[in-house]
Amino acid sequence: MLARHLIAKLFLVFLLLISNPGPLLPSEIWAQSHDPASPFGLSDQALLDQAKILLDAHQVDKALETLDVLLEREPDPAILQQVYFLQAAAFRVNNHTHEAASTLEQLLEEFPVSPLAQESRLLLAELYVTSDKPERALSLLHDVLNVASNPLIRREALQRIRTLYRQQGQLVRAVATAIEELALAGPEDRAELRTIIQDLILTEMTEPALEQLIERYPARYPGDLATIRLIELHTARGDEVLAERDIRAFLQRFPNHPYAQTAMALLQSFMSKIKVHPYVLAAVLPFSGPLKAFGTESLNGIRLAIADAREQWGMTSIGLVVKDTASPVGSLRYDLAQMITEFAPLAVIGPLLTREARTIAVLADQYHIPFITPSATLADIRSLGSYWFSTAVIPPLQIDALVHHAITQLHYRRFCIVHPQTGYGQEMARLFQEEAVRQGGEIVAVESYTDDETDFATQLQRLKAADLRRSGQLSRETVKTGYTRWVYTPGFDAVFLPGDPVHVALLAAQLAFYDINVPLLGSDSWYTSELLHWANDSVEGGIFPTGFFGESPDPGVQRFVHRYRARFHSDPTVFAAQAYDAALLILDTIRQGARTGSEIREQLLRRYDLPALNGLAVFRSNRLLERKIYLIQVSGDRFVQIN
Repeated sequence: MLARHLIAKLFLVFLLLISNPGPLLPSEIWAQSHDPASPFGLSDQALLDQAKILLDAHQVDKALETLDVLLEREPDPAILQQVYFLQAAAFRVNNHTHEAASTLEQLLEEFPVSPLAQESRLLLAELYVTSDKPERALSLLHDVLNVASNPLIRREALQRIRTLYRQQGQLVRAVATAIEELALAGPEDRAELRTIIQDLILTEMTEPALEQLIERYPARYPGDLATIRLIELHTARGDEVLAERDIRAFLQRFPNHPYAQTAMALLQSFMSKIKVHPYVLAAVLPFSGPLKAFGTESLNGIRLAIADAREQWGMTSIGLVVKDTASPVGSLRYDLAQMITEFAPLAVIGPLLTREARTIAVLADQYHIPFITPSATLADIRSLGSYWFSTAVIPPLQIDALVHHAITQLHYRRFCIVHPQTGYGQEMARLFQEEAVRQGGEIVAVESYTDDETDFATQLQRLKAADLRRSGQLSRETVKTGYTRWVYTPGFDAVFLPGDPVHVALLAAQLAFYDINVPLLGSDSWYTSELLHWANDSVEGGIFPTGFFGESPDPGVQRFVHRYRARFHSDPTVFAAQAYDAALLILDTIRQGARTGSEIREQLLRRYDLPALNGLAVFRSNRLLERKIYLIQVSGDRFVQIN
């Protein structure tokens, strides 16, 4: 039934697009097109018309016989294109899928700009779906969208794309395709499409898919419907922290929405429940915009710390209120001050960024509330005020640990640096250079590259030249064939490569090509599976630092990873780990008797037994948490902790 419906639709379009007198009755064909020289007494056009009539009358086999005769005559291109298309349609009706697909592929290969090209792609895509080749079908359908201007054909392509995405479980893409269809649809079809979109969102989408859809349509339909669905899911399972977060986001983006009144009532209910708790913490993190993922990971870490405190210490009286830092910078301080006044939190965890911390810095001292940032890269957090702390593993701490290990344990003294010309690359190169010199090392050469460079011959030749002027050596070597060549032996011990995985992999391979066979040192940008994928064995043995290593054998880390996976169904990141530490040490001060922000601050400053993932910790004089830096080595296809 589906096949006949498809052929009927395509055949109708076919007839509309092809310029000819229209189908004739058999007697009319003979009368008007008699040609004594023709074996059938008919012209090519008349035979083509006869094949159309036979196909329309469901006499498929006879239609195929007629088309075969036409093919033997080698008709002109205009007719040949139509023959291919009708032949493929006939094969499709007879369920000869392979033959139909081959015929359409031949049509598109011989006549790529044929008037029938788009209809052919539509039919070929349907055949690929039947043959269980959805990716090839999607590629063809997108080709149709890129070229076709006919609204009917575009709608047909969009409808099929949406159906394929839905079948594959790519529901966000299915909804996005339906949104495109809305622009081409009439009033009745638009109502049907909205029903389809609603059904996808309310009955089929998981929370991650809803989050992706909201990110794609943050302040317009169907982002509103997806946010409402998230609120319902979180409320139903009693996750009021996330429900409150989503309600605030909804009211900010859709203040005049019909659901706004219901959302406000729910928010008032959640706020009342939070205020009932004698101890309240605040999380000031990005829950929308480009940093949303990092904010969500940080919030997950905080929520897990509260859950652990409840289970291990019996602390059932902790409330958590959240604030989205993705709001306009000008209103962030005012909005946060309002939240502090209303909820009176004992401590604030956040924000993530240094610029945000500077914007709200005065609030900590003004309200006598400790603010602990889990990721701002300020080396001296004290500059923001006497109530500011940090659990972030900032770059200077990582580079310090890396250089110390290289010099004291590996006995390296001379180093080269090849870094990207990005803010991150320049900062890491500067820190490494300063720390190496401070610890008694020597920098032989520093080279840089742009993001679009893939050939580093110039930089590496300059590096070799600089080394040869100092400690590098050239020596003659005779190979078995009697040929003598110059061999370069580096005079430095290691090279520091603080780049992204692709550039590091390219650099590592080219270093070996230029006989620069020295150990490699890296930064935390190495901590990604992409490095193992791109670099193969070229970075084997390379060492880099990181603030969190999920595969660490440390018992505290393993327990954290296990519980995080069980609760959030994903692997924790450094953002989750550092936010977890921030929340846990605050909760421990409350457990130890702190009842005000000032009392929490006092404990944070004087205690040497604050709980952290990798053991007891202490805040340094600069109010950075003293913690372990993990040194990781590339070993085969995995990362291994070496300290």
